[in-house]
Amino acid sequence: MVNNKALRRASAASLALVLCSMFLSSPAQAATPLKASDVYNPLKILRIDLDLPDSTVASLNQGNTVKIYVPGKVTMSVDGRSSSAQPMDIRLKGTTSISILDETPSFKIKFPAGASGTGYLGFRRLTLNAITQDTSKIHEFGAYALFNAMGVPASKTGWANVYVNGKNRGLYISVEQPDKNFAAKRFKDITQHIYEGVALKDFKRGNASGTSTTGEFLADFGWKVTPNKNDLAALLNTMDDWDLARWYKSLPKVMDQPALLKLFAVENFLGHWDGYTGPNINNYFVRSNTRGKFTMIPWGADQTFGENRQTEKLGDTFSFPMLSTTSTHPWRSKASNRGILYTNCITYAPCKTAYLTELKAVSAMATKMKLADQMRAAAKLIKPVLDNQFAAKPDFITEISNEQTRSISFIAVRQKEVAALVKKYKIK
Repeated sequence: MVNNKALRRASAASLALVLCSMFLSSPAQAATPLKASDVYNPLKILRIDLDLPDSTVASLNQGNTVKIYVPGKVTMSVDGRSSSAQPMDIRLKGTTSISILDETPSFKIKFPAGASGTGYLGFRRLTLNAITQDTSKIHEFGAYALFNAMGVPASKTGWANVYVNGKNRGLYISVEQPDKNFAAKRFKDITQHIYEGVALKDFKRGNASGTSTTGEFLADFGWKVTPNKNDLAALLNTMDDWDLARWYKSLPKVMDQPALLKLFAVENFLGHWDGYTGPNINNYFVRSNTRGKFTMIPWGADQTFGENRQTEKLGDTFSFPMLSTTSTHPWRSKASNRGILYTNCITYAPCKTAYLTELKAVSAMATKMKLADQMRAAAKLIKPVLDNQFAAKPDFITEISNEQTRSISFIAVRQKEVAALVKKYKIK
């Protein structure tokens, strides 16, 4: 005899399963949106579509307007998940490396603040580097990974295959911009300013002149609330001190000293000649809190791991010594002074010992985090995109592979040099 009550229960359960299945397979559910973690996922390659109107294309192809933000839309997708087309403002990025839209430019993107005030997916800005100054294509990935592993506040990176108005423009690396949102994630206290250092300028008394967009340090954030450089002036007055014992005693009062020494050590291990500790005194930000204490943030880490670009032969190398107050430059044979904070440090024995201790830790961290293996994995991930991008240039594809091998081998070379310094100066 059939149990009607049991039959009704079974029918209800079956109906529930059917409805649940219908819901899970519906288009709305299948179209899973993009997440913030997708943008800087080193294991995936985003597709980024830039939809630019004719007026924007024209502006980005004119030398005198390429750095003016103009409107467009961007869509990002990965693994079948996608953002809707997001409104944005876009301009080209670079100085010596800048090129017009019809060539191979890097991009800076700004999103509207929106109701949340944080922009799209928690990002107000994106930086897309075309990787034209790095033959290996993996320097920035490896460099920022090492900075972050050492506890230096540094950008995250992600890979992107960029399309402009439907045309494939090849591999880019997305580098997190040190902006308001970056500071909110990396620091627990309130950010007052974020300044970008101008190349060949330094932490010298008098270099706090100008407005937010002029002078030796450009105010990238904080000017609306605090439209002056008083915090920067106080820092420079403290740091520009000929008495190194007094300078070193004052350093922790105005700078995050542990993070600064770690930054010095990572830059030198990487051979980051276009960073603060190099002869260009370039590519860095400094962030202040409301108490006037600063933290240095690295930037522009593409010319690392010993690569010397813009020479007659691709693949030749340049790397400065890890313990010297001056250095030559890849395009200059004459030695130049390196960043004053770094040179003060290695000139004053207690600071030099602390720096060398951090250098030893960086070398150990490169092994612990398996940096070489991470860079090999990255090279394998991006190879299909590069093979497609340079299909007409097979010799260049070979050059990329050779440079990747050389860059990875640079890590072991640097570790041996660090070991020699540690032994020479008896670092514990």
